Amino acid sequence: MWLLLALLSSLTFGLAGFMMKASQAKQGETAALLWGLYASGTAGFALWMMRQDSVDLSAWTWLAGLVVGAGSAWGNLLFMKALDSGPASLTSPIVNLHTAFTVLLSVLAYGERLTWQEWTGVLLLTATAALLPVDPDEQLRIRDPRWYALVWLAAGLFFLRNGGLKITEEAGMDNTSILFVSYLFGLLWFTPPFLRTRASGIDRGSLRTGLVWGLASGIFSFAGMQVYAMALESGPASIVAPIFSTNSLVVAVMSMAVFRERLSRMQTFCLIFFFIGMFLVRSG
Repeated sequence: MWLLLALLSSLTFGLAGFMMKASQAKQGETAALLWGLYASGTAGFALWMMRQDSVDLSAWTWLAGLVVGAGSAWGNLLFMKALDSGPASLTSPIVNLHTAFTVLLSVLAYGERLTWQEWTGVLLLTATAALLPVDPDEQLRIRDPRWYALVWLAAGLFFLRNGGLKITEEAGMDNTSILFVSYLFGLLWFTPPFLRTRASGIDRGSLRTGLVWGLASGIFSFAGMQVYAMALESGPASIVAPIFSTNSLVVAVMSMAVFRERLSRMQTFCLIFFFIGMFLVRSG
């Protein structure tokens, strides 16, 4: 069951990523997009908590939620800044090392054991997430020396999100409540730039486009993270995390289907790696 949940988390979170890309393609305003994402995501977790009757807003939940929320919101900000100062073909693979950090945490700190087939599958799934953005034709030139700090800080912050949920799960904490606090943190963080953008007299169509796509993206972002947390409850994070990290593959396939983009040779190899990796993880 946990394997199916892990795949579902990758699919739904990937759909959230695709909607963010769709907003950019339609010139949606980024500030409105991010505010909308965290607004509907926060509402989703609030409703889920009440439906499950598992509201836990203790001091430890707030602390853990703020750490996970900072990992998500600040990780995304630093990742975008890193893309502005360095090539995506180097930026994305390094930032995606946060998945490897989560695997190491699970094996070294929590004693998870994998068969050689599972290890091979995990390596292939991790390679899928790392190599997907690589463009062989891109000039690999670092335009700003701050790029080095940005990529490693972004990787560390994303580890606070994914690895942090592993730690809180092992501690017996309620990850739904933690994710509610984390998305609330993101909502509060992105509210001032959203309000400044609204007051700046920016084109209302661009603002509306970003907001609509952001609200839709937040629904799938909530679903993806909630299902990821559920997969961690019964499955090994050393496998669940690499599967979840392949959500970027969903974005690539959806872009091909909707925007008629063609899969590059590297993306084709990644698709093959994904299916082989999943077969090995399942057979292990």
